[in-house]
Amino acid sequence: MYTIEQAFYRRQSIMKHEQQPFPRNGERKHGKRLLAQLEAQGIRAGSVIRNRRTGVYAVEFDAPNVTDTTSPGTDPAALWAKRIQDRFDGVEIVEAIDNVAEWRPHRPILFATVYLRGEPIPKAS
Repeated sequence: MYTIEQAFYRRQSIMKHEQQPFPRNGERKHGKRLLAQLEAQGIRAGSVIRNRRTGVYAVEFDAPNVTDTTSPGTDPAALWAKRIQDRFDGVEIVEAIDNVAEWRPHRPILFATVYLRGEPIPKAS
């Protein structure tokens, strides 16, 4: 049995151990690397997430001002997918999904998601 003080320090030790970051070798994660490649090619994505099991990237584009009800929204996901294919080799577009705000007067696209597979290689200009 532990005293209250021992239990407290034991819990603090466990919590400290759980909160330590996973060791990295300095290399960026796949999603962050693709996000940097997209930005270098002039494509401003909100975030990129890679599914470890399938290897499929989810590239998300969002409207500049989501809370503004008169905001025009972002471009359709099919247009973002075409831009990605025009600037990169080695990618396969799996799916393109738009999240439309149907309750707003002009039905803007608030979020567009492009799912792609492969390792993108920038095309020579």
